[in-house]
Amino acid sequence: MSSVRFRSGAAAMVTLPERRSRSAHDTVLRGLGSAIVSGELPVGAMLPSKDELSRQFGVSHTSLREALQTLSAKGLIAAKTKIGTWVQDESHWNMFDADILAWRLAKGADHGFVANLFEIRQAFEPAAAAIAALRRSDSHVAELRRHLEAMGEASSDKQGFTDADVAFHLCVLDASANPFMRSIGALIATALAASFALSAPTDNAERATTAYRQHAAIVDAIEAQCPQAAADAMLQAIRQGWTIYSGLADRPLANLSVRSVRE
Repeated sequence: MSSVRFRSGAAAMVTLPERRSRSAHDTVLRGLGSAIVSGELPVGAMLPSKDELSRQFGVSHTSLREALQTLSAKGLIAAKTKIGTWVQDESHWNMFDADILAWRLAKGADHGFVANLFEIRQAFEPAAAAIAALRRSDSHVAELRRHLEAMGEASSDKQGFTDADVAFHLCVLDASANPFMRSIGALIATALAASFALSAPTDNAERATTAYRQHAAIVDAIEAQCPQAAADAMLQAIRQGWTIYSGLADRPLANLSVRSVRE
């Protein structure tokens, strides 16, 4: 492990994972991005100079510049000539961004964060299921049933169930053939992982069976091209997930990876 110390007011120690396979761009992106989202680099903090950052991360100015441009595009930082680069307020962050969501989940998903994710899911996913019922192809239905079967086979495997459930919901978005629906895929994957880290249906056999049946109802409605039934089934599945989560929200979140979110 290597450490980078940022000198912005009180120095913050940021520990970077030693991943030799990562490019220089990714090393800087993850190091600075996760430090910002975790609060190690607080809102308003000025980043060190480009020369200092290049030295600290051991990367070229070109790689550093590209990483800073990526962070700026995500809304995490802003820069001004003769002033420097600083951390922007969270209101500027693109919370639909896969990296930001992954860094936020790694920080630890508090109750409010997960509640916000569930609200967004309730707003979008039933509509996506309804549209999918109208536009789905036979291949989409077959894929949904494969993911459903994987959920059933992983009824006692939390990570396996999470992976299958995430894939299921992303497939529904894909079946909608709406690029805007597809763009919220990372958000949905993060919401599922955050809630399952606390309490997956696999923690209880009855819940696992209920979750399987609810997802089967979603597939059946999409296959039958019944948009209202698809929307209702999706909403029921989301609300059941929230009921499980909110009833146990005082428990600490376990560490659970999200393989469907870009690492």
